[in-house]
Amino acid sequence: MSKIVITGATGNAGSAVLNYALSDSSVSAVSVLSRRPPFVTHPKLTHIALPSAEHPQGFDEIPSDIIAKLKAEGYNSCIWALGISQTLVSKDEYVKITHTYATSAAKAFSTIGTPTNPFRFVYMSGEGAEQDESGRALFSKIKGRTEKDLNILAKEQAGFEVVSVRPGGIYPAPDHIPRMHWIGGPLLRVSGTILKLVYPSIMIDSPDLAKACVMLAKGKGWEEKDAQGVIANAKLKKLAKE
Repeated sequence: MSKIVITGATGNAGSAVLNYALSDSSVSAVSVLSRRPPFVTHPKLTHIALPSAEHPQGFDEIPSDIIAKLKAEGYNSCIWALGISQTLVSKDEYVKITHTYATSAAKAFSTIGTPTNPFRFVYMSGEGAEQDESGRALFSKIKGRTEKDLNILAKEQAGFEVVSVRPGGIYPAPDHIPRMHWIGGPLLRVSGTILKLVYPSIMIDSPDLAKACVMLAKGKGWEEKDAQGVIANAKLKKLAKE
């Protein structure tokens, strides 16, 4: 049985990941780290608020007592879906949310696993990320930098494994559509619907992405990684069909 930590569980991708994990009978427990509680409740779901009165530092540093609790309870993976559009925050804030939070958390989680029972970290990156930071867009550079630094950590830390997933355009699940921003939501639905018809290879339905991520968290499908430790959109869609 798997026990999975999820971040970004109120977003388009993360909410689908949470729903799928809760529906998977081989996942016995799910802990969500987030500022806001998830939209759903479930007997096997625990919400850990970050920041909180007890842990005011939030995601700047995952508190050691939370890591100790997760380790004691047998958690063995994390799906890191926390993120934000580069258009909504400053450059410094985007780097902090996208890179600093993810790598800091990964270092904390890396202490949970052992060489015989490694902790698996599934990083939600995106199509267009470049690990050499050659892309023009801030998104491309910082997502790529995060992938690269996570790979370095995995090489240095026995008992820690990482895979970066690069979905293309993520089409939201029906239950998430009403929660989306009143401008961004309709725009994504319209553009996503058109792209699914004329260029389906660059799109993925959020439930399919969720299934692929949960499979990876459970240790399945890692053979699909390329030399950079990445699974691109086409292979994510393939995994979802298994």
